[in-house]
Amino acid sequence: MTLPRTSDTAAKQILDSTRVYREYARVRGESRHLKGSVFWKKVGSYEYLAQKVQGKVRYIGPRSVETERQFEEFRQKKTQLQQRARTLKESVESCQRMNKAVRAGAVPTPVMEVLQVLEERGLAEGSVVLGTSALFAYGQPAGVRLEEISSPAQGSVVEGAKHFLQVLLHAPERNVEAALRELKEAVDAIVEVAPAGGGSERSYFLVELTFGREHEPSKRLGKERYWRTLATEMAAAVEHAGQFEQVVIGKTGTMATMRTLDPQFFALFTHAAAEARPAKGHDPQLARCQAALVDSLITDYLVVSKLPEEECRRTVDDIAQRVFARAD
Repeated sequence: MTLPRTSDTAAKQILDSTRVYREYARVRGESRHLKGSVFWKKVGSYEYLAQKVQGKVRYIGPRSVETERQFEEFRQKKTQLQQRARTLKESVESCQRMNKAVRAGAVPTPVMEVLQVLEERGLAEGSVVLGTSALFAYGQPAGVRLEEISSPAQGSVVEGAKHFLQVLLHAPERNVEAALRELKEAVDAIVEVAPAGGGSERSYFLVELTFGREHEPSKRLGKERYWRTLATEMAAAVEHAGQFEQVVIGKTGTMATMRTLDPQFFALFTHAAAEARPAKGHDPQLARCQAALVDSLITDYLVVSKLPEEECRRTVDDIAQRVFARAD
């Protein structure tokens, strides 16, 4: 497959801006681990080191050499991280303006808005993007213009990402509910949630978004139904295959981190979807084009799979038999 490439200017901008954003995301993630604030609190004749997080106070221990050291370390590290984050935020904003100027990004704006809400809510690490939108994570670092690659019946291989997004989330239910409220305010979409199993504290949820209120969810669900069945029936297997992480750039230049399936898993599963019978509500030609695209990216070393091919093939064969049997 011939892959259309981005300009040298855009390719360099992609590398530079994603490197800056990756460091910004790392610093923000580290800051989240230093939750709340620490302070000294008198209780009777004693003084205790306390930590306040979301209105709740936890006592660490009485004042001593050790707790004084903990107090100073917390304060210093938090101050340093906050200063570093402010500096990096300015750099990110500058990069985003340049991204837009050189047309470095291609991810639809609604997809970017969803990814940004997940990051703000601390749910990004437990997320796995499924279906068409995952192609941006594979194609962008390779400098490939995905929107210029067409399938015989559907046009651009990434056209569906403008209309529909599926994300598997592994998180406490209360956190997912809070994120859903924010998503409904931030994104023009119909949002649907399906439970996908899990434990009592951390559960799996499949979040499906149909962008633009005029679109009927049922018309979009058919084209992605195999991913839906895979996610809801075998959530743990999907999360295990969700090993690929990439900073992606939107059409307006904004950036966010996308976590998705390993490219080898995506390609093999999509090949299986293309050959599945019956193919009602599913476009096998589009699936073949998407699978062939990812095959080319892997073969040409433009994107690297972490899963051994033979092991991945056996896993996908086993999963595909169960998924397509249930989808029938």
